[in-house]
Amino acid sequence: MQKIIVTRLVELRIGDRITSFNGRPYRTPLRVTDELGPIEFGSPVQGVRVESPNPSSGIEWVLYPSQMDGREMEVERY
Repeated sequence: MQKIIVTRLVELRIGDRITSFNGRPYRTPLRVTDELGPIEFGSPVQGVRVESPNPSSGIEWVLYPSQMDGREMEVERY
């Protein structure tokens, strides 16, 4: 396992685990399920899908470049 710091969502890969954002650790790391791309077929909106930290909630989690890019994310990569 390798720990890296990324500042852009485009740097994330499927299987990466985001362990902290802007120096704040996540209690449950967010595992990337889909790399940066359209959030649905034909959509101009780009995002990165991650596993919900609470799978029973049924809420889909998507990270958007406008909210995340430029800030440090600590990532575990296998």
